[in-house]
Amino acid sequence: MAGPATELGLDRSGNGNNFTVAGTLGSDQMVDTPTNNFCTMNPLSQNVNATLDEGNLQQTGANESHGGKEGTFTLPKTGKWYWEVYIKSTDSSRGQGVGIGKAVYRDVNNWGNYTEFAGYMGSQETYGASGGYSSYGANHAAGNIIGVAWNSDDTELTFYHNNSTQGTLTSFGSWISADALVPILLGRNVVWVANFGQDSSFAGNTTAQGNQDSGGIGDFYYTPPSGFLALCTKNLPAVDVVPSEHFTTLLNAGDSSGDEAFVTGFQPDWVWSFVRNVNASHESVDSVRGATKVLMLDQNDEELTDAESLISFNSNGFTTGTNAGGWNRDSRNYAYYSWKGGEGSTSSNTDGDINSTVSVNSSGGFSIVSYTGNGSSNQTVGHGLGQDIDMVIVKNRAANNTDNWRAWHSGLTGNSYFLGLNQNATQSDSSAVFNGHSSSTFTIGNDSAVNNNGDAFIAYCFRSVVGYSKFGTYEGNNSTDGSAVNLGFRPALVIIKDIDTADHWHLWDNKRDTYNPSDTYFKISATVDEESGSSWYIDFLSNGFKLRNDDTNSNDAESYIYMAFAEVPFKYANAR
Repeated sequence: MAGPATELGLDRSGNGNNFTVAGTLGSDQMVDTPTNNFCTMNPLSQNVNATLDEGNLQQTGANESHGGKEGTFTLPKTGKWYWEVYIKSTDSSRGQGVGIGKAVYRDVNNWGNYTEFAGYMGSQETYGASGGYSSYGANHAAGNIIGVAWNSDDTELTFYHNNSTQGTLTSFGSWISADALVPILLGRNVVWVANFGQDSSFAGNTTAQGNQDSGGIGDFYYTPPSGFLALCTKNLPAVDVVPSEHFTTLLNAGDSSGDEAFVTGFQPDWVWSFVRNVNASHESVDSVRGATKVLMLDQNDEELTDAESLISFNSNGFTTGTNAGGWNRDSRNYAYYSWKGGEGSTSSNTDGDINSTVSVNSSGGFSIVSYTGNGSSNQTVGHGLGQDIDMVIVKNRAANNTDNWRAWHSGLTGNSYFLGLNQNATQSDSSAVFNGHSSSTFTIGNDSAVNNNGDAFIAYCFRSVVGYSKFGTYEGNNSTDGSAVNLGFRPALVIIKDIDTADHWHLWDNKRDTYNPSDTYFKISATVDEESGSSWYIDFLSNGFKLRNDDTNSNDAESYIYMAFAEVPFKYANAR
C-alpha cells in the first residue's frame, strides 16, 4: 500500500531493500489495494482519437472527430456516485463533453452522435438528456473542475461547475435503462484529467484538497454531495452469489481404470463433457432426465442411455463410468462444465398452458424444465425462476427424433427468432418455435423441435445475475483492437455466436487457458476436438472480456451474442 511521498520506494518488510525514486511527484502515487481499486478511463476503448496517460486518468482528444473513452467501472444500479474532471485545456466546443452513456461498441474514430449519452458540453449545453442539445450551465474553460453526481436510485444526473450546481437532469432516452452505463469523456481539442477519488491534485495540476466521500473514502477536490460515493471497488454493492458455488470447470485426463468421482463443491444438475484431443461429440447429462441419459450438444440425435457416461450426481460433484468415450476413456483429455440447479430436487409447475417439472436455482438464474408437448400453437411453459429470462435452450428427447436443438437469446432480433445450438446457421424467425417470455413462462409454437404432440422435451433457462452471469450482445469491428465487453465480473466461461453470418458457437474458459490472450476454444456446434490459433485471441479481464483479433467468427463487422459466467465478481477481481 502506498504511503506519503517521502515513503515511496521504502521496503516495508524490514529487509532494507529500498530503492531510489527520481522524477516523480507526490501526486504520482495513491493508496490502492486489492480491495480498494478506483475507476479510471478505459485504455481498451477502441477510439483512436483520444489517448490516455497519467495512469489512464488524463485524456487528450485530437483535433478531429470526437475522441471518446469510457470508464472502467459500470455504474451500479443502486446508490449515488460522484467523480470530478479537471479541464487542463479546451476550445469550449460542442465537440467535448463529460457525462454518462451506454457501454456499447463505438466506431473507432468517433463516439457517434451521442445517441446513448447524456453530458455537459463545453459550449454551455447538455446533450442527450431529453434529446438533442439544450442550454445548460457555464461555459468550460481551462482550470475548471466539473463534478458529476449520478443518482442511480432516482435516475438523476447533476453536473457541478467549480462546485456550483448547474441543475439536475431527470429526463432521458430509453437507453438509460441499459444494463451497463459508464462514465464517458468526449474530447475534441481538450485535455481532461479525471479523478474518481484517486488524486484531487489532478496529476499535479492544482493543489490537492483531500475531501472524502460520505463513507470516508477517496481524495476529492470538492466535498461530494451528501450520500454520494467514489467509484471504487470497496464502495461497490455486495454480490449475493458466489460464482464457484453455482458453476465450475474441471479438467481430467481419462484413464478407464474405474468409476471416478469429480468434486465441484456443490451438487451439479447439468454437466457438459468435451473431449479435448479427439474428434468426438460433446455430451450433456442433467439430473432431471437422470444420470446416464445423454444428449449430444453437437448433434440432433435422440436421447440415449450410456451406462458408462455420467453415472451419478453427488452432493459435491458427479461420478463418471469406467470406459465411456465421451466422459472418461484412457488417452483422452476432458473438460467438464457444471451448473447447479435445484440440487437434485424437482417440483411441479403449473404456471403455463403446458405443465412442467422444474429444477430451479433462483439465485443462480438457472432452471431445468421438463415437459411433454401438445402440438398446439402459442403455448406457455413455466420455468420457475420468478424473473424474466435471457436465454432458453430446448431439445426434443423423444425416441427416433432428429430435431435440432433450439435456442432463444435476448440479444436476437426479436422474441420469435432462434438459433440451433448444434448448427452454425444465422438466426431465423418463426413464431412456431419461440414467441415470448415472462417472469414465469416462455412461449413456444407448434414446431416439432419444441412442441411435438406427446414428445418429451428438456429446456435450460437462464437469466443474468449481477456479478455471476450475463447474456448480452456486442458489435464486432473487424479489428485487432476489438470490442471490450463489460460484464461486471472476471469471466470463467464465455460462449460467443455470430448471428448475422453462418458460423459456430465458440467457447473459451479460464482453466484450459490460464493466461491472456486466450486462444484455446471449443466449437459447441461441431464434432471436433479442442482448437487453438492466434486468430482467436480473447482477453479475460477483471470486468469482462475483449476481442483481440479480426477473426470473422468472433470479431467481424457483425452482431454477436454471448453468454458468460463468472470466476469472481468485479468487486473482488484482481487485474489479469
